[in-house]
Amino acid sequence: MSQTGKLMPNLDQNSTKILNLAVPQRLDPYIKDILITAAHVTFYEFNVDLNQSFGTEVEMLEIVKKKKRNWI
Repeated sequence: MSQTGKLMPNLDQNSTKILNLAVPQRLDPYIKDILITAAHVTFYEFNVDLNQSFGTEVEMLEIVKKKKRNWI
């Protein structure tokens, strides 16, 4: 247990990578690797008439992934 009283898993770097990869592979079995992650992402919409961009209400984890096969 850590000093904050929370139970912290004792995983090596490879085990953590395998567990993190398992979740997106449920949705897309062709994902080979996670290249980059971001804990917080804000998407913007651009209004051409007003020439302004607005932040959306979407907040999520974003990943950049590498696929197992090449697409034509």
